[in-house]
Amino acid sequence: MDKIFKIYILGLFILLSCGKEGSNVTATTENNNEGGSNAIVYDSKILMELFTSTTCGPCLPQNTTLNRYLDPTSSVYAGDLADEWIILRYHVWWPSSGDPYYDWNQAPVINREAYYDVGYVPHMYTNGNVDSAGTATTWRTNARAAINQSTFFKIDISGSRNGYNISGNVRVTSSADISDVSGFKLYVAVTHDNSTYNAPNGQTVFDQTFVDFLSGNIIDGQQVYFDTINLGAGETLNKVFNWTMDSNWPNDSGVSWNVQDLNLVAFVQFDGAGQNNKKVYQVEALAFD
Repeated sequence: MDKIFKIYILGLFILLSCGKEGSNVTATTENNNEGGSNAIVYDSKILMELFTSTTCGPCLPQNTTLNRYLDPTSSVYAGDLADEWIILRYHVWWPSSGDPYYDWNQAPVINREAYYDVGYVPHMYTNGNVDSAGTATTWRTNARAAINQSTFFKIDISGSRNGYNISGNVRVTSSADISDVSGFKLYVAVTHDNSTYNAPNGQTVFDQTFVDFLSGNIIDGQQVYFDTINLGAGETLNKVFNWTMDSNWPNDSGVSWNVQDLNLVAFVQFDGAGQNNKKVYQVEALAFD
């Protein structure tokens, strides 16, 4: 690809950014929303990353409202977003210690908190580069504003669960040549739905709870939680995963949960400079139920 066309591709990125135990389950996702005869763009789903805590009083009403938006039986169900709205909830270590979901796996949460410089909870980020602050009404508004944005990336996930083990593939395809564009990263996270816990703040049911990253490695002696994406036009990155949930998670006798409620969330994020810094360009999820 010549230099002029590479600049053109970078310009397009800027423009587009505006616009149960013992049982076996097999599932797949296919994102085939190609736009235009040249198959250059896809519709993106929405990733919202929420920082919360079981010790945070204000987190209870906002989490409750968010849950109602996602509940098909609720009178405020956001049906227009249901198939596109993917949420990750990271539990942090303040305002007080003792959140079992944070205590189980602290390092990746500390990493993401520092990445966004969160500062307070509840605190939501929409597609990485939109600060959606601390109220559920704003979260819903910002999700609607982000629906079906155009992107060069598509993500397909296939996998199966056998007891506590999940295995399969995450495939990231780029319709543009980004081989010389540094900063695109793949994150693959495991989350859990519908665990129950009588939290200090009064919350009892916890969904989209972050468990661990399956992406990442050691770079220059430091743990990172992403895989670098370097693709030519039409090329695909294939991320194989084979991971086993610790049956003791989250090591708190007050928490009840079922291994059937595991999910995988994969997203492409740009980590660089300029207006697209931290922008999430595509996200997909797979439920192993």
